[in-house]
Amino acid sequence: MITKIEQIPITELNYPFASAERYCDLSSKGYEESEYYMYGTANVYQTADEDGGVEIKVSDAPYINRFIVRKPKKAEECSGNVVIEIINPTSFMEIDRMWILGHKEFLRNGDIYIGITSKPNTIAKLVEFNQVRYERLSWKNPTPETQFSFAVEEILKDPGILPDIDISYETGLFWDMLTDLAWLIRSDNEKNPLVNYARNFLCLTGWSQSACYLYRYVNSFAYRPEIAKGACVFDCYLAGGGIRSLVVPVSQYESGRKYSRKLHYIEKISQPFISVQTESENGRYDGCRTRSDDSDRIDFKHRLYEVTGASHDTMSSYVDYYKKDPDLMRIKHLPEYAGKHEQGNDYPSHILFSAAFRNLFSWVRCGAAPNRCQRILVNGDGENCKDAFGNTIGGLRTCLLNYPTGRYFNTSNVDPGMNAIDPAADKDGLFGYQEAFSETMIRELYTSLANYRDLVTKDTQEQVSKGYICREDAEALIELAVGLAGKRGLK
Repeated sequence: MITKIEQIPITELNYPFASAERYCDLSSKGYEESEYYMYGTANVYQTADEDGGVEIKVSDAPYINRFIVRKPKKAEECSGNVVIEIINPTSFMEIDRMWILGHKEFLRNGDIYIGITSKPNTIAKLVEFNQVRYERLSWKNPTPETQFSFAVEEILKDPGILPDIDISYETGLFWDMLTDLAWLIRSDNEKNPLVNYARNFLCLTGWSQSACYLYRYVNSFAYRPEIAKGACVFDCYLAGGGIRSLVVPVSQYESGRKYSRKLHYIEKISQPFISVQTESENGRYDGCRTRSDDSDRIDFKHRLYEVTGASHDTMSSYVDYYKKDPDLMRIKHLPEYAGKHEQGNDYPSHILFSAAFRNLFSWVRCGAAPNRCQRILVNGDGENCKDAFGNTIGGLRTCLLNYPTGRYFNTSNVDPGMNAIDPAADKDGLFGYQEAFSETMIRELYTSLANYRDLVTKDTQEQVSKGYICREDAEALIELAVGLAGKRGLK
């Protein structure tokens, strides 16, 4: 239960962590950013059956959390779409990846964005960034006297266990925080900071580990009347880059537990659900083994987009967005590309995410399901199959793959210790690289830059007609492809 919402003042010197105003210049685009404390109580749950059912373990534990809101300055310019992101906590820093990937579509459409802190492991960096602003945040474990049934140092040796287990806090408070915030946003309660805005359709979204939070929420909470207040609070879902080898435990006391395979993905959903995966998650993180089919059934509305060419992290979505922020440098947490290759993967997956969000809300509003697209072709070991150019076969493609001037890889070579998931590894399975074809090869393939422009223009127009690329993004994609071809020697 939420007991209080308190706006946190923003000044020139006292602003939110990773402020989008600073990165995206929101105010010049008719948007504003605000931040709130969220006070309340939440239950802690435990798994009750192999289907993902849960039961209350501890009731009404107090917490103080935060959420960020980005919305049109003028309420009449709001679309009525509300995107709620489970902010990614994997790097122990708040990463609002779905905002990064989708914000151009949100801004031009007039959508409201809300990002909610999803795990207490990020609080230390928030406090280091600005102690006065964030020191009151609290996710205290309501039962610290109850010890874990495992030795933390032993369980952390498993590379599949995320290193954020701490008996002083409780990650399992999140499920009620999320549900209660969504119901508050839907309501006309005076606590609702968006009460004067249209809030017709709520979308829940999350990236990577947060996509796995989304899977667990749907499987264990969204449709259980005693938890979800008798109805599902969200109208649609978009999961990005889900590491489906991971099942999020409902509390950290369940860390290391083995779960039913059905909790690794979605197999029933009454609201529209789009999964957008990159090449990185396919075989290495069990994506090809836990695929859900596309479906238009009333009890399973689902689309899967597998983005060929893109790696889990890219230069634009993980490095360039932060613009060498001095605040992140000060707290020694500026995202960087650690690969040994000249160019990190910079596939423009944000263009495809923009279309995915547009398709999702169109599906909700009009009932018209989006087109289906190809799957990435994998071999018996779950590895992506390559074409004669060295690029992956199948999947959701753009002109960069249909008329390539280089190769896209989903893995990079790194020095030991630079892999955040497995420090002993010499490869980063989440951040790939790109490699240009030779100038001679590009000229043999396409003859001239004018011919190449014609080819990629026709290809992009076809993708727009299928709904895979927004019309507003077509020219930028064409210019990107042509610019790369010119840089690589085509004249």
